[in-house]
Amino acid sequence: RETSTPDSLDRQVSAAQSEAMYRDLVLANIAGVTPRLVKSAVCAYTVTPDSHFIIDEHPRLANVTVVSACSGHGFKHSAAIGEALAQRLADGRSEIDLSAFSLARFGH
Repeated sequence: RETSTPDSLDRQVSAAQSEAMYRDLVLANIAGVTPRLVKSAVCAYTVTPDSHFIIDEHPRLANVTVVSACSGHGFKHSAAIGEALAQRLADGRSEIDLSAFSLARFGH
């Protein structure tokens, strides 16, 4: 896994990357597609150091909740995350245990 910032992200797809994508994912699975690349795009995939979500109260700002669901992985869990956050907002606590997603696990 590479680490980058939005300003340092290499947004070019190399010929080697294009060839590997075709060889590994397209060639055996999609008939009639040639290796000629017409268009490519690069996106950032956000992830925490331990690859898990962050769902916690901000350590210094009152009434601010930090939620980092980490790109596409979080989308799959969005219903449960939304339910837990709605409960916290309405009731001050969630029926879903969110302790595993605490900022404290990073020791800052």
